[in-house]
Amino acid sequence: MKLITAIIIVLFSAVSASADAMGPRLLAASEKFLGVTYVLGPLGEGPDAEFDRGPLLSYTELDCTTFVEETMAFALGGGEDRALDILRRIRYRDGLISYQTRNHFPEVDWLPNNMAAGFLKDITARVGGANTRTARKIISKREWYAAKTAADMQGFEAEPPAQIEARLNRLRALGADMPDQQASIDYVPLESVFALLGSIPSGTVAALVREDNPNEPTLVSHQFFIFDGPAGKVIRHAAYGKMVMDVPAADYLAGLAGASWRVLGLNLASVN
Repeated sequence: MKLITAIIIVLFSAVSASADAMGPRLLAASEKFLGVTYVLGPLGEGPDAEFDRGPLLSYTELDCTTFVEETMAFALGGGEDRALDILRRIRYRDGLISYQTRNHFPEVDWLPNNMAAGFLKDITARVGGANTRTARKIISKREWYAAKTAADMQGFEAEPPAQIEARLNRLRALGADMPDQQASIDYVPLESVFALLGSIPSGTVAALVREDNPNEPTLVSHQFFIFDGPAGKVIRHAAYGKMVMDVPAADYLAGLAGASWRVLGLNLASVN
């Protein structure tokens, strides 16, 4: 494990010198993660955290959002120390490390907070033009926190059941007074994306926007990069249950048609 980490740190040290343009820097940074195993929720607030003691950084386990976050951090920061500082500000509102300030919800936390921090710029309307649409949903963090279980907490296996239960109750209480939020997110409709793929800049962060489903807490179900590949646009993502991998963009998008949770389209953002 230490050897793997040391090798990856050396590889990332060259990312800052790979190119000045952000697209090539993101491509170089994300390439180091190819083949990394998909694990849902691999990162947390560190070994002393109250609710999630997953590591602040991982080179061996990632999910779709943490892959995007770590790629952005290394593309912007180059070396590990600088990348960790940037990752803290990407993952947490105002850079404050805690479970309640983590950017859990893409529509009302991750995207708007990273745009406010200057890391992202929404380019959906620029790409989609007159085809651009807007999805809306009432986000209930109160219900989301109330549904938490012991399985949502990491690193407390050695604690007595009563102590875990008390910790879980504290976690649930975090959302008790949180008001519902009206989320809105622009998207390029799925049927329009195919014709507009060539207009999407390499290195764009894409969010998969689905229709409002009362049984789902969000509209966004997946995040990934769109890059220029040798044979056309490719999607580089942490694929659920698999690994970080490349998929031809046209093939991936075609596979979304007819999904049981209907896909509306893609929100697009550039990394500053």
